[in-house]
Amino acid sequence: FTLQPGFAQFCQRSLSTPGFSTLHLVIDPLDFEGFLMMQLNNLDSELAHELGDFPEDDLDVVFTPKECRTLQPSMPEDGGTKCRTVLAVISHLLGLLADVKLRQPLKDRQEKPHDVHTAVGCKRFCCAFIFQQTGPRHVPTLHEDTSRTAPASCDFDLRSLQPDPRLENLLRHVSAEEFERQNEEARRTNRHAELLALYPSVDEVSSEDFPCTSCALLGGAFSDLFLFKISENFHCDLNPDSLRGFLRSHTPSIDPSTQARSAVFSVTYPSSDIYLVIKIEKVLQQGEIGDCAEPYMVLKESEAGKTKEKIEKLKAQAESFCQRLGKYRMPFAWIPIRSTSDKKATLLQARRLSERSLSSEDNYPSSNFKTISLTLSTFFKQEGDRLSDEDLFKFLADFKRSSSLQRRIKTLPGTLKLEISPAPENLGYCLTPELLPVKPFPENRSRPHKEILEFPIREVYVPHTIYRNLLYVYPQRLNFANRPASARNITIKIQFMCGEDPSCAMPVIFGKSSGPEFVQEIYTAITYHNKSPDFYEEVKIKLPAKLTEKHHLLFTFYHISCQPKQGASVETVVGYSWLPILLNDRLQTGHYCLPVALDKLPFHYSIHSPETPPIKWVEGHKGVFNIEVQAVSSVHTQDNHLEKFFTLCHSLESQVTFPIRLMDQKITEATLEHELKLSIICLNSSRLEPLVLFLHLVLDKLFQLAVQPMVIAGQTANFSQFAFESVVAIVNSLHNSKDLSKDQHGRNCLLASYVYYVFRLPDPQREVAKLGNIDAIVAKEFFFLLIHASKCAHFHEELALQMVVSTGMVRETVFKYAWFFFELLVRYISGVLYQVDGEMQHDNPRRSRFSDRFKDDITTIVSVVTSEIAESEQAEKINISLAFFLYDLLSLMDRGFVFNLIKHYCNQLSNKLNSLSTLISMRLEFLRILCSHEHYLNLNLFFMTSASAPASPSPSLSSQNSSSCSSFQDQKIAGMFDLSSEYRQQHFLTGLLFTELSAALDADSEGISKVQKKAVSAILSLLSSHDLDPRCSKKEVKIKIAALYLPLVGIILDSLPQLHDFTSKTLIRLSFSGRTGNPEEEQESAGAINQNVALAIAGNQFSLRSSGISLASLVCPGLCPDTTRNLLICFLWIMKNADQNLIQKWIADLPSMQLNRILDLLFICVSCFEYKVNKVSTQALQKSRDVKARLEEALLRGEGARGEMMKRWNDRSAGLNENLRWRKEQTHWRQANERQDKTKAELDQEALISGNLATEANLIILDMQENIIQVGNCRADNLLGGVLKVLVNSLGCDQSTTYLTHCFATLRALIAKFGDFLFEEEVEQCADLCQRVLHHCSSSIDVTRTQACATLYLLMRYSFSSTSNFARVKMQVTMSLASLVGKSPEFNEEFLRRSLRTILAYAEEDVDMQATPFPLQVEELLCNLNSILSDTVKMREFQEDPEMLMDLMYRIAKGYQTSPDLRLTWLQNMAEKHTKRKCYTEAAMCLVHAAALVAEYLSMLEDHSYLPVGSVSFQNISSNVLEESAVSDDVLSPDEDGICSGRYFSESGLVGLLEQAAELFSTGGLYETVNEVYKIVIPILEAHRDFRKLTLTHSKLQKAFDSIINKVLGQKRMFGTYFRVGFYGSKFGDLDEQEFVYKEPAITKLPEISHRLEGFYGQCFGEDAVEVIKDSAPVDKSKLDPNKAYIQITFVEPYFDEYEMKDRVTYFEKNFNLCRFMYTTPFTMDGRPRGELSEQYKRNTILTTMHAFPYIKTRINIIQKEEFILTPIEVAIEDMRKKTQELTAATNQEPPDAKMLQMVLQGSVGATVNQGPLEVAQVFLAEIPADPKLYRHHNKLRLCFKEFIMRCGEAVDKNKRLITADQREYQQELKKNYGKLKENLRPMIERKIPELYNAVVKVHSTRYRQGRTFCCSYTKICLFFFFQEERQVYQQQKTGHNTHCQIHT
Repeated sequence: FTLQPGFAQFCQRSLSTPGFSTLHLVIDPLDFEGFLMMQLNNLDSELAHELGDFPEDDLDVVFTPKECRTLQPSMPEDGGTKCRTVLAVISHLLGLLADVKLRQPLKDRQEKPHDVHTAVGCKRFCCAFIFQQTGPRHVPTLHEDTSRTAPASCDFDLRSLQPDPRLENLLRHVSAEEFERQNEEARRTNRHAELLALYPSVDEVSSEDFPCTSCALLGGAFSDLFLFKISENFHCDLNPDSLRGFLRSHTPSIDPSTQARSAVFSVTYPSSDIYLVIKIEKVLQQGEIGDCAEPYMVLKESEAGKTKEKIEKLKAQAESFCQRLGKYRMPFAWIPIRSTSDKKATLLQARRLSERSLSSEDNYPSSNFKTISLTLSTFFKQEGDRLSDEDLFKFLADFKRSSSLQRRIKTLPGTLKLEISPAPENLGYCLTPELLPVKPFPENRSRPHKEILEFPIREVYVPHTIYRNLLYVYPQRLNFANRPASARNITIKIQFMCGEDPSCAMPVIFGKSSGPEFVQEIYTAITYHNKSPDFYEEVKIKLPAKLTEKHHLLFTFYHISCQPKQGASVETVVGYSWLPILLNDRLQTGHYCLPVALDKLPFHYSIHSPETPPIKWVEGHKGVFNIEVQAVSSVHTQDNHLEKFFTLCHSLESQVTFPIRLMDQKITEATLEHELKLSIICLNSSRLEPLVLFLHLVLDKLFQLAVQPMVIAGQTANFSQFAFESVVAIVNSLHNSKDLSKDQHGRNCLLASYVYYVFRLPDPQREVAKLGNIDAIVAKEFFFLLIHASKCAHFHEELALQMVVSTGMVRETVFKYAWFFFELLVRYISGVLYQVDGEMQHDNPRRSRFSDRFKDDITTIVSVVTSEIAESEQAEKINISLAFFLYDLLSLMDRGFVFNLIKHYCNQLSNKLNSLSTLISMRLEFLRILCSHEHYLNLNLFFMTSASAPASPSPSLSSQNSSSCSSFQDQKIAGMFDLSSEYRQQHFLTGLLFTELSAALDADSEGISKVQKKAVSAILSLLSSHDLDPRCSKKEVKIKIAALYLPLVGIILDSLPQLHDFTSKTLIRLSFSGRTGNPEEEQESAGAINQNVALAIAGNQFSLRSSGISLASLVCPGLCPDTTRNLLICFLWIMKNADQNLIQKWIADLPSMQLNRILDLLFICVSCFEYKVNKVSTQALQKSRDVKARLEEALLRGEGARGEMMKRWNDRSAGLNENLRWRKEQTHWRQANERQDKTKAELDQEALISGNLATEANLIILDMQENIIQVGNCRADNLLGGVLKVLVNSLGCDQSTTYLTHCFATLRALIAKFGDFLFEEEVEQCADLCQRVLHHCSSSIDVTRTQACATLYLLMRYSFSSTSNFARVKMQVTMSLASLVGKSPEFNEEFLRRSLRTILAYAEEDVDMQATPFPLQVEELLCNLNSILSDTVKMREFQEDPEMLMDLMYRIAKGYQTSPDLRLTWLQNMAEKHTKRKCYTEAAMCLVHAAALVAEYLSMLEDHSYLPVGSVSFQNISSNVLEESAVSDDVLSPDEDGICSGRYFSESGLVGLLEQAAELFSTGGLYETVNEVYKIVIPILEAHRDFRKLTLTHSKLQKAFDSIINKVLGQKRMFGTYFRVGFYGSKFGDLDEQEFVYKEPAITKLPEISHRLEGFYGQCFGEDAVEVIKDSAPVDKSKLDPNKAYIQITFVEPYFDEYEMKDRVTYFEKNFNLCRFMYTTPFTMDGRPRGELSEQYKRNTILTTMHAFPYIKTRINIIQKEEFILTPIEVAIEDMRKKTQELTAATNQEPPDAKMLQMVLQGSVGATVNQGPLEVAQVFLAEIPADPKLYRHHNKLRLCFKEFIMRCGEAVDKNKRLITADQREYQQELKKNYGKLKENLRPMIERKIPELYNAVVKVHSTRYRQGRTFCCSYTKICLFFFFQEERQVYQQQKTGHNTHCQIHT
């Protein structure tokens, strides 16, 4: 076939190129069956399986007997086997479960829905780092050493160390080819065969625990226990054997089942209002209940002797009554127990028995339910007139509301012990409510457990699954008040009669305790001397399967004589009544009020209702006996519509005589068809509960009517349409019911269970063989129905036809719930294709299995459903249903036909849907299901190569060639990586999946991210299944499978710009990539300095994406990290399993641009699959911190627990449907279960798997690099840099020793092969390589250290060999060590020294190099490195003191003033440290200094106008930058070899540093500085015409300016807080008497920094040795304890002179470039800090620092201190000015703030405390000062008060306009206080100092004219100065300027 253009051209396709629709158009698939047949005819049969035909046992029909909980199934008595209706029910309850299975050798393809037939049991409830600290801590000190130069001698003798073992063959001469061969052999050993077995599954499902429990209750003495209103009664006898012997004459036999003392109660709907009621009866005796209870109430333990006599007397009485009245009972006592949590556990929890099983989502957790033991010591005495359920209900309601009710009720003493516990899942020796033994049932037990039938408070919608036919009779009340004869001690004998003769009483009544299992009669309890008694008995009857008109309930009323009389009978009949069981052939249930007959009942009374016989009645035939009858039956529907439907169906199936009677209607044969159609239509009108109970039978009957024509009156009647529409209506009702559960696909669970376990059209002979143990009559009748069913040979055609021809609402419903009908079709077709002997009909080809009409119907159905998908609200669910339907058809029908259906689906959906993301998502979901087919590979013809595929749907013989991999050699290799039309035709499903993936990656629409993730996950799932499939374990099979996925490589390479960049761990991302990463990860790593990113921003050649990808293609939306990771693992899987010869040929044909793209992809892969150390533990720790933080936040905000719970739930629900894979029957849509409490073994196992994955992934990457090195032309194509880049990146990630060994071997081979090229062209990569290798030289693992040392030595050796001087490498190694020392916290000095010794040993042992200066140069380099290590020791000591650490790093950096490369390295180290501490401004300043350093040396090399002129150009950013001025040229020349050779000493490096600095300034909130930084960057970008970067730069500038504007004139901006910190004491060493200004984060309070410093130095010196000086007064060191360390901390504010304030207008300007600070100290002359107003002085201290803030450090030395002292009156002037400013600000605030204004006013005019304004005036203005020097201050203060009073008046007036009506009194009070203050101040304000005005009024006229002129001029000048001053003061106060800093004496 014709190949598409090569891969290179395909990869260059623009992502925005038109033609998406062309690629998206589905190509016609192959004629699959025809193609297969041709292949099979040409090849031998042994290859048939491999060539794709499905195995013979692919389809299997299994009939599974329904699991039975009991030893024998629940069956009716023999009399019921003749009832056809009962047989229909039994056939379902006992039937076999037919399950059609498609062969699945790997695992079950689908999870079946819960089998409601069986007991749905509720599901029962790597590396660690150890930090060790030894010895006492001490505070290290720094020594000034600002003139440091590179060390020339070793501080530590390396030769004294023992070197590590050396590699034996390192110095041996081996050819490059041999070197590579040895490396490859080593890499191929001990590799994992299955990559994805190590990768976490994309569809992991968590198992949630929902334990279900029941209560086992032990107790009772003649006791009835029941859950009030929701269970039947449990009878138990707790009498001792001695008392039980009194009743032996009344007990004919005692069956074991009646001796139970434990019961299992089921509660479907748990509630706190459930009561366990215990009722206690006693043998009837003479007297009222109170009289009989009296003896028990008066017995006292203190009177032991008398009590014993009373007990003996009572026992004798009891024996007498038992012998005479032993079979009668009387009510005695009772007690309720509420199901509350009093015992720390809920008493009653949910449990379901098999016959009432619900889906798991309805179960209730009972993790708190524990075994409880109760001892009841008191009981309530029964009241004879309050025995009814209504009375009990009222009492329980009152009992719940009030505890005082218990005190008003008489109680009886007694003891009853109960134990309430969860019932185990398999409770041994247990009986069902029908007394059938439950498995397991041992024989050696004496007392069984009883399951008690539940009467749920709401409907329980579960179909009948066992035979149950029970009747409950509840006599309620009898009214004999008007009966003529005496009848007071009344009991009722209840019998179930099958005739009128007394012998017809049937033994079907369940016995009570200690008696027979079944009895013929039962008596109610007797209330003494009560003519109108209430009854509470429950009579449980086992109904016969077949009921007739003769069956009835007979009630005989007796008067019981309690006193023995001579010759008198105990029983006296006082009346009769009866109730027919059937009425119009329907079971009678409900409430009845029956009349009572006085006479003996006449003959044939039972065929009449109690109203008709002509006999004597009580009260003239009025109803006097209230009774309730309820049935729990799986035979009687108790619904009119169902009863009619079943009766009519029975008449069709049986030979009945017409007319038949149906309720009150007679139906003839002529009207049967009409009535049956009506009954079918009315089925959906049935109540939901009975419809569900008989759902299986209803659906089977309807399907039988739909496909089997019935003959009525000699004519054929067709019910197909009516039956089908009824099924549709029922399906709709079940789905729409809110009470019925649905699975995760929205499918009704009842219907799903029906399809999978009930629906069948079986073969009768097979059934007979399976059911040999069933009664012959039952079996015969049972299979009579099955024979009818087996005639339905065309059910699938009829069903498909009805689906097609349906109209209106029926059609809409059919396709809305199409899944049900699809499943029916599939199951039936599967059964038809399967023969009786269990083999497929292989003689029937797939093409001819089905009629054309059926195929047309299927095509129509698929088309209609596809339209429904496009328009329906439930499109997702319908889409899934259709996908699974076609999935199944692939196993049953012509696969080419199904492929065409898939094609039509895809094309039709494309035309219908407008939203691209929705379209792709729908098609993806559809394809994911189809591709999960067991024979997915065969369906895609994976065994066929490109050459053997036909070029058309009808292939010719000449196109069939060998299917081996060798045919690839004759093809254009690149075409195999192309998603061509031929590929999409031959590999149809895979081609569709790749098409969708490509479309999803190309798309740019809303919500596309989730679609992309879904597409990649689908492919990853497929690859995972191949790795887990034993059929795919052979290497040659894996190669063929990998070849199938080769086009995926092209798609991945094409999407390279969209991949998430795992190499970037900073917020400063490649802005043009537009990727969306994890915001949490980004936030955590915000601001981290990454050199690669800096250069990428700058557009340096080192940028990851610079090769082969234009910036124009990088504007696509990015993939999220998870999607990228999944896509990359797919790529690695293909590379691992593909034929390596093929990969090498492919690489050889690729142009260099594409090879660079592959290297870029490998670079990302390395970072993506880096080993994450102890990932789980870190997550758990982070989660713990998050929870704690949120809890604290909630407490602070006052939020309640409910809000937190909702938040947690919302967080948990987000993204719930992600990362999951569809399964057909039941997909558990839950998040992956990330347990945080994993055991150490589990964590170790996870770490092991994660480590193996990282190792294998990186080895695959290494294999690919080796292929590129061996095949590609590294020199010509400049690929060496890319390969090195990937290798260096892998060395920078956490790797295993296995990988590092192979990686270092590859590096050494690379150095040996391309050494000269490496050192000449790849300078940047060489620098990175040195740093990575040096880092591994400090490893604690011997193997890694050995490999790294060998590699580093080889690097030096080849560098020397190529240039005879390895100065460049020496500089790179030195810089790398400096960077390593500064950045790496886990850096180990000891191991690195040992590595240096090992390298020295290599140099000494290298015989070939001894004649050269190389060994001496190596030794010199190692000595220098050893000296640098000495800095490490100091830095380790300062790890806990960030300020000291930064001081040390600052001094080290300053020591490298003459080595710009090293100084730049240390500045970057400082930036790293600052960033980790979130000091972003200081980090930015470090980068600005680094940029200034680069600018200085660039200006020496190049003279360009657009470049900055050295560090002077950076003055606007910081005045401190001038210290970066370079030394003179004669000292250091930048063009010297090895000097300024780093990547940053270039224009792109300068831009990268500045852009990183700008980002950090922006993060730190200094937006104005961002502008200054970009002023330097923009000219460089303009000179290079980099308009894309200019666009980006200006957008960042706009963002910065917007941020400034949005800060509302600086009110919301927060900059640093400053403190003066002084250290005093010899313990501080060099810090003694040193003072610093510390810059702390905004809003840092004095106690915070005080606590931090005191805590730190307390750890160093001991808590008792550190003291913080609380005041800011000057420290007298002579008064300090020499054995203590003193710290003085003072808050300081920036200080500016008056002239400075003119230039510092904005809030930013007042907080930037600060070097002067001020703090104030109050004092008095006698030494006290505070005193009276007249003696209060203040000291203003101004500090000057060495550098301006912000700087590259957060603390700066103080170099100058000035002090100014204010006198008391000056202090008063300052205070009054501040108060006036506060008033002015509050008055003029916009919008007005009434509360703030009132608060300031209250402190001004309402001040009653000392030192208020009035007191200040009285102290300083009451009298004119005697000292003329104070006149001026006196006058200033007077003017201040004048201004103050005026502002107060304005504020009072403003407040008047703001107050509300309820504040008028407050306003009046303010105004009154203001008036008082004004009056009190007026005399002092108006009093002027005469001396200040003398010159104005006195003029010496005797002076000369010149003198007068002079005096007048002098007066004018004085007057001018005075008023000018007053006006100036007024203006300053009016504008609110702070004059605080301008007061000087």
